[in-house]
Amino acid sequence: MSQTRVLVLLAGAALSFGAPALAQNAGLAQNTVNNAELVADSANRASLLQGGGGSAGRDDTGFFMADGSGDNTLYFGGTIQFRYTASFRDDGSVGDQNDFTSGFSNNTVRLRSFGNVWSKDYFYKLEGNFNSDGGSFGLEDAFAGYKFGNGFEIKAGQMKAPLLTEQLIDNEYQLASGRSVVGTYFSQGRSQGIGFAYEADAFRIQGMFGDGANTQNTYYNSGAEADYAFTLRADVALAGSDWGRFNDFTSFRSQDELAARIGGAVHWQDGGETGGTNDTQLIRYTIDGQVEGAGWNIFAAGMGENIDSSSGTDGDNFGLLVQGGVFLADQFELFARVEAIFWDEDIVGTGQDDNWFLTVGGNYYISPESHAAKFTGEIGYSFNNNLILFAPDSDPTDSIDNAGFVNGGGEDLRFLGQSDDGEVYVGLQLQTMW
Repeated sequence: MSQTRVLVLLAGAALSFGAPALAQNAGLAQNTVNNAELVADSANRASLLQGGGGSAGRDDTGFFMADGSGDNTLYFGGTIQFRYTASFRDDGSVGDQNDFTSGFSNNTVRLRSFGNVWSKDYFYKLEGNFNSDGGSFGLEDAFAGYKFGNGFEIKAGQMKAPLLTEQLIDNEYQLASGRSVVGTYFSQGRSQGIGFAYEADAFRIQGMFGDGANTQNTYYNSGAEADYAFTLRADVALAGSDWGRFNDFTSFRSQDELAARIGGAVHWQDGGETGGTNDTQLIRYTIDGQVEGAGWNIFAAGMGENIDSSSGTDGDNFGLLVQGGVFLADQFELFARVEAIFWDEDIVGTGQDDNWFLTVGGNYYISPESHAAKFTGEIGYSFNNNLILFAPDSDPTDSIDNAGFVNGGGEDLRFLGQSDDGEVYVGLQLQTMW
């Protein structure tokens, strides 16, 4: 390859990475490119590589490298969510702590790679996140799979079990800056296992056989795992022709086709029959639906769980989530979310109030019709004593974990916890994806 050609390729790569970032999911809203000349120029330079048996550049999915046949592709991307949070609590309910807390943090700092190898039908994904508490890098998704055609695929590795819709949608594509409290508590999380999916025009089915809810990065003999865990989800399309519309909670004004779906899922796991596992049977389930029109969206979900443990913790908890958004201008979206957790006294004891939360705010899409660059501002309010969820561990160095149910486990949540009602936070977030 001549020196001139090498210089052209290097210049093309530099200009390509300087263009505005695009959203990661091609099935989502149409991405807007702010500089058409750079895009055309980048495409011309990518064609130089094709003559040598490969290509590189950017498409609606992200930055990529590929061989000449397209049987081997490598996409690379990432996310930075930078936050400011101001927390307001009652000074009489937090002991010797100050009732006002504020500061900056990185919520989600992700790196991801995905594509196909050997064949266009053999796909993979590898994703990790720098932990917001300490900055350590942790594995999230790591799986490979095969598309058999006619809408059927199978995959194996670490992934999300197909239970709660809110958890299946990445937090980059939420309405608020993070997920709900109720969704975090009932979350299936990630686990290792084998999953399958079948998608047709009017319905789709997903399933997984794995290690159990929230067993991310565990070894097969871990006490956190179940002996057996099965998850099954089914969705029916009531309106619209594009399943990709439901890969986020936003519907831009240009998406004028009505889209609606309803779905449900159940997760069952049991333990205690193999070495080291907890003798607990857990059933979680949900029914949810989405409706999206030109510039507006509504999502609602009901969920529950049944716990049957040898320790005597038996009972049923329930949850409710309703949220919606509407665009007041082409790039500005107003949203609101109401959620609740209804506790079983047999699990949490008498005297514990049910927990209600309200979140209101707005999104400004810096990159129009794209999640690549957006700014979110919101206010969250807790109507009840929420220490059952957010209480800190009294002594993190001992072997007793007496923290709240989601303390330390909900990367999206901003509540700190107090024994009285009325905790408030104000949150700002800048999101950048590439």
